[in-house]
Amino acid sequence: MASSTISFKLLCVICNKGKGSFKCEGCSQMFCPKHSNDHRNELSKQLEEIVITHDLIQQTLIQQIEDPQQHPLLKKINQWEQESIIKIRQAAEEARNKLLKTTIERTTNIKQKLKNLSNELRQGQEDNDFIETDLQQWTQKLEELKKELHNPTTVAILEDSTPLITKILIAYHDTYDVFERVCGNAQIKENGCLIVKDGSTDQAEICGKNEYNIGRHKFSFQIEQLISNGWIFFGIISKSEPMRAYSFCSGSSYGWSNQGEIYIGVTNQKDSIKYRYEFNEEKQDIELMCDFIY
Repeated sequence: MASSTISFKLLCVICNKGKGSFKCEGCSQMFCPKHSNDHRNELSKQLEEIVITHDLIQQTLIQQIEDPQQHPLLKKINQWEQESIIKIRQAAEEARNKLLKTTIERTTNIKQKLKNLSNELRQGQEDNDFIETDLQQWTQKLEELKKELHNPTTVAILEDSTPLITKILIAYHDTYDVFERVCGNAQIKENGCLIVKDGSTDQAEICGKNEYNIGRHKFSFQIEQLISNGWIFFGIISKSEPMRAYSFCSGSSYGWSNQGEIYIGVTNQKDSIKYRYEFNEEKQDIELMCDFIY
């Protein structure tokens, strides 16, 4: 009985030839000697491009470290400053011009009144025709003119309730945070990126390093292992609150637990439809979105 053996050659993915083929461990494709060299050269070219990108990023970082004044957002702040100064100067110039105009009108009016009174006084002296009531009237008119000249009541400076310029704020969105403080039976590992808690049922609190007071921030967590019926809480709390195992019950605590509990201050909204939250035990990636208003 005759038998035959069928052999299969792995062919080059480029030229479809099988002589002296090599397998690339990275892409798992076969290449002949010629195209194996070409493939390696292409990989080397890609590496060079990566190195160039790395060097550009490193150069930009060095420039920002050595001269932080070159930060691109500083140009916007400087522009806001100049535009605000221009608006203030324009408003001040308009106010000065209006005040000067009203002052000229007021002094012109006082000048005319004083001229009329001067004529009355001169006429009274020349004719020697005046009595006590005339003296009282002239004295009263002079007092009114003096008061109007030194303490004008027809003009005043008021502040508009509408702001001339809007205040500029810096919203710092630091998406990278690490664990820094622990209260309870838990340990921080891997440079603040990992929390390991022992198997006890005691509560523990872990806080991040950064503080937040304005802007929208997203925090990502990954639960690698959670015991059956385990309880875990993700949220925010005032920095003035002391660390304690049950700080999630404090008045400044806001967040969610894996058992569908929503904490809004001291209020637990577990059964509220408005704040209902479903925790999927199979989905271990958690994202916490916080919108802080200054």
